[in-house]
Amino acid sequence: MSRRRALTVGALGLAGAGTAGLAGLAGCGAGGRGETRLPPTDIPVEAATLALLGAARTCRPSRQLAQGPYWFDVDRLRSDIRESRQGTTLQLALRVVDGAGCGARPVPGAVVEVWNCDATGRYSGFEGAGRSVEGQTRPGRPAPPTRPAPPGPPLGWPNPLGVELPAGDPTADPMGYANRTSDGSYSRGDAEAQPGDESTYLRGAQIADRSGVVRFTTIYPGWYVGRAPHLHAKVYRDRRTVLSTQLFLDDAVSDRVYAAAPYRPRDARSTRNASDALFEQSTLLTLARYGDAYLGAINLAVDLLDVPPGAAGPASGGQYPGGVQ
Repeated sequence: MSRRRALTVGALGLAGAGTAGLAGLAGCGAGGRGETRLPPTDIPVEAATLALLGAARTCRPSRQLAQGPYWFDVDRLRSDIRESRQGTTLQLALRVVDGAGCGARPVPGAVVEVWNCDATGRYSGFEGAGRSVEGQTRPGRPAPPTRPAPPGPPLGWPNPLGVELPAGDPTADPMGYANRTSDGSYSRGDAEAQPGDESTYLRGAQIADRSGVVRFTTIYPGWYVGRAPHLHAKVYRDRRTVLSTQLFLDDAVSDRVYAAAPYRPRDARSTRNASDALFEQSTLLTLARYGDAYLGAINLAVDLLDVPPGAAGPASGGQYPGGVQ
């Protein structure tokens, strides 16, 4: 469902189901590294993810990290983003809070977007990563300049349009996309990539409920050369990007997941968290096993008074349709 359609139907995000079970989430827990054990009870997945979120880490503003070379404004408001991609299910619970400290207040109505590669290291929109995308444009969008790809690039290796750089300003076009910017589906003015195909798997957004919580069903991301396993996340408020970051996974858990199909052999993986230049300890997901799936949780702390330069986009507009700020 598109964000525009959903937001005009009703007041989504502020009356979300399941908030009654969040009474214990008034603050962020100290959290633990890697895999956390949940009580061995048959509790619903929604309750289990909320319980894990109550113990998740981060009591200070989350670090701004590169949005990466594979982001584009896909305009899909949905919780289950898997489509047809196979892999170990990962149930995510993300909570947005404003400011530092474990007593930080939640940010209801924030739009949270996540995207990750599939089990083989491919991102939707870039299934032919490494091939020229010249002339492959969406209607009304100019074609970016073509850059030569390295010979025989591995699956998921960087988009030939650019490389990952720090995300001090999401609108600064750090990847060299010829000033192609988002049109306001989630944000206004953020530099976005030119996808080479129409696929949209493992991408989507949700609106935070009264407790600042969003949930997603995705798959445990695979790996590709040069990067440790990770997911991307952006938080928007009033069509401004207030946080662009990356969520990392415990190496030991990744080793177990990658031992089975359809994931690429773990023995060939050369980059782990400690050797990833963008790894940030504070954005390490708290994980727990849940049957054949994993639960992942994190508190995303944003500073609404310290938005990256230019992230507000054009001065026009400001409020989402339907009154959700």
